[in-house]
Amino acid sequence: MNYHARIILSNGQEFLWQNGGLIWYKRNVIIPMFNGQIITIVYQGKSRIVNMKSVSEVYLYKTKDKIDGLLRTKLEGKEFEENNCTEEILNEVRSELSSKESKSLIEKSFSQIVNQVFVIMKFGDPELDSAFEGVIEPIIRDNGLDAIRVDKIQDSGKINDQILENIAKSKFIISDLSGERPNCYYETGFAHALGKELILTIREKEKIHFDLAGYRFITWSTESDLRKKLTERIKSLKI
Repeated sequence: MNYHARIILSNGQEFLWQNGGLIWYKRNVIIPMFNGQIITIVYQGKSRIVNMKSVSEVYLYKTKDKIDGLLRTKLEGKEFEENNCTEEILNEVRSELSSKESKSLIEKSFSQIVNQVFVIMKFGDPELDSAFEGVIEPIIRDNGLDAIRVDKIQDSGKINDQILENIAKSKFIISDLSGERPNCYYETGFAHALGKELILTIREKEKIHFDLAGYRFITWSTESDLRKKLTERIKSLKI
């Protein structure tokens, strides 16, 4: 079975996808819409950032055969309209999201915000640990907030759940991606999906992965350099 989607934003902008799998649409269109996430999509060869809270209409269709040509020319046809499966798929996704594990993740996005900043970074690296203890943590404290890093969490329980919960309830996130740690990219992606204010930092000459290359980074070489740039960036935030 081939699935097709049409979403219309509140500003009238329209996106059309065709000949995709149902799982892809669930993960990349329907669930982000339910969660009101900010997502990056590739549409007509261009990357775009879309706030799924702004979706005003969504339509899903299924056909046995792939559709050749432009989907737009098929939407007006009676036969194609008979294959509208929007309600069926939305009900299916609602049922899936009611599971304990999925519901727990969604509930995290509605956590009450507290006076803290979650710091995503590699730890166990002497230079990065020094930057955290000598620069990042003091600057956060100077702004009347608590600095939380995963190795500083004392609570019992699953570490991954604690990380996601702390990201969700933090006022903003500082993410230093020095060291190319996969978990740091994962946590940064989660914060981004929640629409969190993100301050991205990285050591000079380190690699920024292509999926974040278009974002504004604080590139630092010394603790003094990081202190100056980070202080200026935090002052620009409304906290």
